[in-house]
Amino acid sequence: MNILENNKTNYKLWADKKLQGFSNKLDDLIVEIDNPNSLSKSEKAMMHRIINQHNIVFFQINKGVDDVKSSIKMLASQVGLGNYEIDSKSDSDGLTEIKIHDNIKTDAEYIPYTDKQLKWHTDGYYNDDDNLILTWLLFCKNQSENGGLNKYMDHEIAYILFNENFDNIDDLMLNNAYRIPKNELNGREAIDNPIFSFVENKLHMKFSMREKNIINDSDMYHISHKFTEGQGVITNNIIHMRTSFTNLEKKNRLLYRLRSKQRMRA
Repeated sequence: MNILENNKTNYKLWADKKLQGFSNKLDDLIVEIDNPNSLSKSEKAMMHRIINQHNIVFFQINKGVDDVKSSIKMLASQVGLGNYEIDSKSDSDGLTEIKIHDNIKTDAEYIPYTDKQLKWHTDGYYNDDDNLILTWLLFCKNQSENGGLNKYMDHEIAYILFNENFDNIDDLMLNNAYRIPKNELNGREAIDNPIFSFVENKLHMKFSMREKNIINDSDMYHISHKFTEGQGVITNNIIHMRTSFTNLEKKNRLLYRLRSKQRMRA
Protein backbone atom coordinates (compact mmCIF):
# COMPACT_ATOMS: atom_id res chain seq x y z
CA MET A 1 0.00 0.00 0.00
CA ASN A 2 1.11 3.61 -0.56
CA ILE A 3 1.24 4.83 3.03
CA LEU A 4 1.21 8.47 1.98
CA GLU A 5 -2.21 8.12 0.35
CA ASN A 6 -3.94 6.43 3.30
CA ASN A 7 -5.55 7.88 6.39
CA LYS A 8 -4.58 7.03 9.95
CA THR A 9 -7.21 4.31 10.30
CA ASN A 10 -6.07 2.48 7.17
CA TYR A 11 -2.44 2.92 8.15
CA LYS A 12 -3.08 1.39 11.58
CA LEU A 13 -4.91 -1.56 10.03
CA TRP A 14 -2.01 -2.12 7.63
CA ALA A 15 0.63 -1.74 10.36
CA ASP A 16 -1.18 -4.05 12.78
CA LYS A 17 -1.63 -6.69 10.09
CA LYS A 18 2.04 -6.41 9.14
CA LEU A 19 3.33 -6.85 12.69
CA GLN A 20 0.84 -9.57 13.63
CA GLY A 21 1.60 -11.52 10.46
CA PHE A 22 5.36 -11.50 11.00
CA SER A 23 7.13 -14.84 11.21
CA ASN A 24 10.80 -15.69 11.62
CA LYS A 25 10.21 -19.42 11.19
CA LEU A 26 11.89 -20.76 8.08
CA ASP A 27 9.07 -23.24 7.47
CA ASP A 28 6.69 -20.29 6.96
CA LEU A 29 9.01 -18.58 4.51
CA ILE A 30 10.51 -21.30 2.31
CA VAL A 31 9.37 -22.97 -0.91
CA GLU A 32 10.65 -26.36 -2.04
CA ILE A 33 11.63 -26.23 -5.72
CA ASP A 34 11.65 -29.42 -7.78
CA ASN A 35 13.05 -28.02 -11.03
CA PRO A 36 14.34 -24.41 -11.13
CA ASN A 37 14.22 -24.45 -14.93
CA SER A 38 10.48 -25.08 -14.93
CA LEU A 39 8.63 -23.87 -11.85
CA SER A 40 5.20 -25.32 -11.22
CA LYS A 41 2.18 -23.04 -10.87
CA SER A 42 1.94 -23.91 -7.17
CA GLU A 43 5.63 -23.14 -6.57
CA LYS A 44 5.34 -19.73 -8.24
CA ALA A 45 2.09 -18.94 -6.45
CA MET A 46 3.59 -19.80 -3.07
CA MET A 47 6.70 -17.70 -3.75
CA HIS A 48 4.57 -14.70 -4.67
CA ARG A 49 2.28 -15.14 -1.67
CA ILE A 50 5.19 -15.27 0.79
CA ILE A 51 7.13 -12.33 -0.65
CA ASN A 52 3.97 -10.21 -0.91
CA GLN A 53 3.39 -10.70 2.80
CA HIS A 54 6.95 -10.68 4.14
CA ASN A 55 9.08 -9.02 1.41
CA ILE A 56 11.27 -12.14 1.53
CA VAL A 57 10.99 -15.73 0.35
CA PHE A 58 13.51 -18.54 0.77
CA PHE A 59 13.74 -21.46 -1.63
CA GLN A 60 15.34 -24.89 -1.60
CA ILE A 61 16.29 -26.67 -4.82
CA ASN A 62 15.87 -30.34 -4.04
CA LYS A 63 17.71 -31.85 -7.00
CA GLY A 64 21.14 -31.13 -8.41
CA VAL A 65 21.27 -29.28 -11.72
CA ASP A 66 23.90 -29.47 -14.43
CA ASP A 67 24.34 -25.71 -14.90
CA VAL A 68 23.66 -23.91 -11.62
CA LYS A 69 24.17 -20.39 -12.96
CA SER A 70 21.83 -20.90 -15.89
CA SER A 71 19.22 -22.52 -13.64
CA ILE A 72 19.28 -19.63 -11.16
CA LYS A 73 18.82 -17.13 -13.97
CA MET A 74 15.93 -19.20 -15.33
CA LEU A 75 14.26 -19.40 -11.91
CA ALA A 76 14.56 -15.63 -11.47
CA SER A 77 13.08 -14.86 -14.89
CA GLN A 78 10.07 -17.08 -14.19
CA VAL A 79 9.09 -14.99 -11.15
CA GLY A 80 9.52 -11.67 -12.95
CA LEU A 81 13.04 -10.53 -12.11
CA GLY A 82 15.09 -8.80 -14.79
CA ASN A 83 16.92 -5.63 -15.85
CA TYR A 84 19.84 -6.71 -13.69
CA GLU A 85 22.62 -4.49 -12.44
CA ILE A 86 25.87 -5.13 -14.29
CA ASP A 87 29.05 -4.37 -12.38
CA SER A 88 32.76 -5.16 -12.57
CA LYS A 89 32.31 -8.55 -10.91
CA SER A 90 29.15 -9.76 -12.68
CA ASP A 91 28.84 -11.69 -15.90
CA SER A 92 27.12 -10.21 -18.94
CA ASP A 93 23.72 -11.24 -17.55
CA GLY A 94 24.28 -9.60 -14.17
CA LEU A 95 25.05 -12.72 -12.10
CA THR A 96 27.81 -12.12 -9.55
CA GLU A 97 29.88 -14.64 -7.60
CA ILE A 98 30.02 -13.60 -3.94
CA LYS A 99 33.19 -15.15 -2.60
CA ILE A 100 36.51 -14.12 -1.08
CA HIS A 101 38.70 -12.28 -3.55
CA ASP A 102 42.41 -11.82 -2.94
CA ASN A 103 43.71 -8.24 -2.68
CA ILE A 104 40.20 -6.83 -2.45
CA LYS A 105 39.83 -3.09 -1.96
CA THR A 106 39.08 -2.02 1.60
CA ASP A 107 36.14 0.24 0.76
CA ALA A 108 32.88 -0.79 2.49
CA GLU A 109 31.22 -1.45 -0.87
CA TYR A 110 33.60 -4.37 -1.41
CA ILE A 111 33.19 -6.09 1.99
CA PRO A 112 30.83 -8.74 0.49
CA TYR A 113 33.92 -10.17 -1.23
CA THR A 114 35.74 -10.72 2.07
CA ASP A 115 35.12 -12.91 5.13
CA LYS A 116 34.40 -9.84 7.29
CA GLN A 117 31.10 -8.91 8.89
CA LEU A 118 28.63 -7.02 6.71
CA LYS A 119 26.66 -4.48 8.73
CA TRP A 120 22.96 -3.80 8.22
CA HIS A 121 22.34 -2.32 4.77
CA THR A 122 20.19 -2.47 1.66
CA ASP A 123 21.75 -3.35 -1.69
CA GLY A 124 22.64 -0.48 -3.99
CA TYR A 125 22.24 2.15 -1.28
CA TYR A 126 24.82 4.17 -3.22
CA ASN A 127 22.85 4.03 -6.52
CA ASP A 128 20.98 6.99 -7.95
CA ASP A 129 17.21 6.98 -8.51
CA ASP A 130 17.56 5.72 -12.08
CA ASN A 131 19.29 2.55 -10.92
CA LEU A 132 17.40 1.45 -7.82
CA ILE A 133 17.78 -2.16 -6.75
CA LEU A 134 14.21 -3.23 -6.01
CA THR A 135 14.76 -6.98 -5.61
CA TRP A 136 17.75 -9.26 -5.22
CA LEU A 137 18.40 -12.99 -5.21
CA LEU A 138 21.11 -14.99 -3.45
CA PHE A 139 21.80 -18.68 -3.98
CA CYS A 140 24.27 -20.81 -2.02
CA LYS A 141 26.59 -23.02 -4.07
CA ASN A 142 29.13 -23.64 -1.28
CA GLN A 143 28.48 -22.88 2.39
CA SER A 144 31.01 -21.59 4.92
CA GLU A 145 32.47 -23.79 7.64
CA ASN A 146 31.81 -21.44 10.57
CA GLY A 147 29.85 -18.18 10.68
CA GLY A 148 28.28 -16.60 7.63
CA LEU A 149 24.89 -16.21 9.30
CA ASN A 150 22.57 -13.86 7.44
CA LYS A 151 19.98 -11.72 9.23
CA TYR A 152 17.10 -9.89 7.59
CA MET A 153 14.54 -7.28 8.63
CA ASP A 154 11.52 -6.24 6.58
CA HIS A 155 11.95 -2.55 5.74
CA GLU A 156 8.18 -2.02 6.06
CA ILE A 157 8.39 -3.20 9.67
CA ALA A 158 11.36 -0.88 10.22
CA TYR A 159 9.22 1.99 8.89
CA ILE A 160 6.35 1.08 11.25
CA LEU A 161 8.62 0.85 14.30
CA PHE A 162 10.37 4.11 13.48
CA ASN A 163 7.01 5.82 13.05
CA GLU A 164 5.90 4.51 16.46
CA ASN A 165 9.00 5.74 18.26
CA PHE A 166 9.91 9.01 16.56
CA ASP A 167 8.14 12.09 15.24
CA ASN A 168 10.40 12.87 12.29
CA ILE A 169 9.52 10.11 9.81
CA ASP A 170 8.94 12.78 7.13
CA ASP A 171 12.56 13.86 7.45
CA LEU A 172 13.67 10.40 6.33
CA MET A 173 11.76 10.87 3.08
CA LEU A 174 13.59 14.04 2.06
CA ASN A 175 15.87 13.74 -0.95
CA ASN A 176 18.85 14.75 1.18
CA ALA A 177 18.01 12.63 4.24
CA TYR A 178 21.49 11.14 4.15
CA ARG A 179 24.60 11.38 2.00
CA ILE A 180 26.76 8.59 0.64
CA PRO A 181 30.30 10.00 0.52
CA LYS A 182 32.31 10.14 -2.67
CA ASN A 183 34.05 6.87 -3.53
CA GLU A 184 37.66 7.74 -4.18
CA LEU A 185 38.43 4.22 -5.47
CA ASN A 186 35.95 4.11 -8.34
CA GLY A 187 35.34 7.83 -8.84
CA ARG A 188 31.65 7.81 -7.93
CA GLU A 189 30.52 11.22 -6.73
CA ALA A 190 28.75 11.79 -3.40
CA ILE A 191 25.03 10.98 -3.56
CA ASP A 192 22.17 12.47 -1.55
CA ASN A 193 19.29 10.09 -0.91
CA PRO A 194 16.02 9.67 0.94
CA ILE A 195 15.98 6.71 3.31
CA PHE A 196 12.33 5.89 2.63
CA SER A 197 10.58 6.51 -0.68
CA PHE A 198 7.78 5.03 -2.77
CA VAL A 199 8.48 3.25 -6.04
CA GLU A 200 5.53 1.86 -7.98
CA ASN A 201 3.33 2.47 -4.90
CA LYS A 202 5.50 0.28 -2.68
CA LEU A 203 7.82 1.34 0.10
CA HIS A 204 11.51 1.33 -0.84
CA MET A 205 14.44 1.82 1.53
CA LYS A 206 18.04 2.85 0.94
CA PHE A 207 20.15 2.31 3.99
CA SER A 208 23.68 1.73 5.24
CA MET A 209 24.10 1.52 8.99
CA ARG A 210 26.96 3.48 10.46
CA GLU A 211 25.43 3.97 13.90
CA LYS A 212 23.29 1.88 16.24
CA ASN A 213 19.59 2.54 15.80
CA ILE A 214 16.14 1.03 15.99
CA ILE A 215 17.14 -2.05 13.98
CA ASN A 216 19.42 -3.34 16.74
CA ASP A 217 16.66 -2.81 19.30
CA SER A 218 14.08 -4.80 17.33
CA ASP A 219 15.64 -8.25 17.15
CA MET A 220 12.26 -9.90 17.68
CA TYR A 221 11.59 -8.91 14.06
CA HIS A 222 14.88 -10.30 12.72
CA ILE A 223 14.96 -13.39 10.51
CA SER A 224 18.19 -15.37 10.94
CA HIS A 225 19.40 -18.14 8.68
CA LYS A 226 22.69 -19.62 7.53
CA PHE A 227 22.55 -20.90 3.97
CA THR A 228 23.27 -24.52 3.19
CA GLU A 229 24.07 -25.68 -0.32
CA GLY A 230 21.05 -25.57 -2.61
CA GLN A 231 19.23 -22.85 -0.67
CA GLY A 232 18.48 -19.34 -1.83
CA VAL A 233 16.48 -16.24 -1.01
CA ILE A 234 14.70 -13.46 -2.91
CA THR A 235 13.87 -10.20 -1.14
CA ASN A 236 12.35 -6.84 -2.01
CA ASN A 237 15.72 -5.36 -1.02
CA ILE A 238 15.01 -5.57 2.70
CA ILE A 239 17.61 -4.66 5.32
CA HIS A 240 20.14 -7.42 5.87
CA MET A 241 23.53 -8.22 7.36
CA ARG A 242 26.05 -11.08 7.48
CA THR A 243 28.33 -12.27 10.25
CA SER A 244 32.00 -12.96 9.57
CA PHE A 245 32.90 -16.49 8.53
CA THR A 246 35.67 -19.00 7.88
CA ASN A 247 35.94 -21.20 4.81
CA LEU A 248 36.37 -24.93 4.57
CA GLU A 249 40.00 -25.85 3.93
CA LYS A 250 39.58 -26.48 0.21
CA LYS A 251 36.19 -24.93 -0.49
CA ASN A 252 35.51 -21.19 -0.76
CA ARG A 253 32.07 -19.99 0.42
CA LEU A 254 30.28 -19.19 -2.83
CA LEU A 255 26.95 -17.48 -3.36
CA TYR A 256 25.43 -16.31 -6.63
CA ARG A 257 23.68 -12.94 -6.67
CA LEU A 258 21.28 -11.18 -9.02
CA ARG A 259 20.27 -7.55 -8.42
CA SER A 260 17.04 -6.69 -10.19
CA LYS A 261 15.74 -3.23 -11.02
CA GLN A 262 12.22 -4.65 -11.13
CA ARG A 263 10.19 -6.52 -8.54
CA MET A 264 8.84 -10.05 -8.62
CA ARG A 265 5.68 -10.29 -10.66
CA ALA A 266 3.49 -13.06 -11.98
